[in-house]
Amino acid sequence: MKALLYADWERLELTEVPDPQPAPGEVIVRVGHAGICGSELECVVQRHPRRRPPLIMGHEFAGTIVALGDGVTGLCVGQKVAVNPFVVCHTCRWCRIGKSNICERRQLMSMHRPGAFAELVAVPAENCHPLPDIADTCMGAMVEPVANAVHAVRLAGQVLPQRVLVFGAGPIGLVCAQVAKAMGANFVAVVEIAPDRQTIADQFTDAVIDPTQGDFLAQVDALTDGERFDLALDAVGRAQTRRLAVDALHPTGTAVWVGLHDDETLLSGMGIVYGEKRVQGSYAYTDDDFATALQLVVSRRVEVTSWVQEFPLEQGVEVFWRLARGEARHIVKALLRP
Repeated sequence: MKALLYADWERLELTEVPDPQPAPGEVIVRVGHAGICGSELECVVQRHPRRRPPLIMGHEFAGTIVALGDGVTGLCVGQKVAVNPFVVCHTCRWCRIGKSNICERRQLMSMHRPGAFAELVAVPAENCHPLPDIADTCMGAMVEPVANAVHAVRLAGQVLPQRVLVFGAGPIGLVCAQVAKAMGANFVAVVEIAPDRQTIADQFTDAVIDPTQGDFLAQVDALTDGERFDLALDAVGRAQTRRLAVDALHPTGTAVWVGLHDDETLLSGMGIVYGEKRVQGSYAYTDDDFATALQLVVSRRVEVTSWVQEFPLEQGVEVFWRLARGEARHIVKALLRP
């Protein structure tokens, strides 16, 4: 089969590799669409030690089942599925309390096992979520990013905050804003500096803040009548955006950090203590988050197809490097079609 192979450090190539065979409990999925994630771009450019070549990446995907391994029930050949790429143990202390996203023995397709930048991929049957007839594999491939947003918004607490601020109008930021709206937020604003992404964000939010156009907190106060935000979701992950996410909160507000870029961030401890603010990390999602994301995408309460661009797998190397080098800022989200 054809595959986009991370062949060596900083080297991608379209090549032929053996077709995967299903182990007991697995199915073979013919990939319909697979999204290029920012984490995959970074790992190639920065030689991330957790993604070591040779490797087939691609963990945001959907497709059609073409073969069943021994012992698989409840699925059938020809069925369209969105695939949760996290393989978990179900037995560690975190899995037992519903925190499978931080499973001690978790494996991620595209990191610890082959991913979906290929014509075929072997996946555990239990990770397959059937797609209804009204959903195509483009929608299915976008369920994984939405699951990240569902998990992040749920971490805000039992009662969804009414005013939500999202940093970044990239793929994760756009779906975070929409998920917050879908889950009941009254007012959602996005912070973004790129004009083309501001235009997209404006379709799904109540306001867009450009921090280059004046004092940031003054803009926040003008939007909220000085009340500031209940929840800030940072989908960028830079030290500056993390700090601003905390600053934009009212006392008792919550900042959820989703983006992963900078490691260290300097915060005002006094501001957090005096304001009883909460800073919460958010990593990936559980299978329940994934199922909820699927419902939101299929119902179109979260819109994911109007702002993505599709490319054939044969163009994968070129598209990957254009994105990695910042030469295609107009592409918000790229999906490959094997």
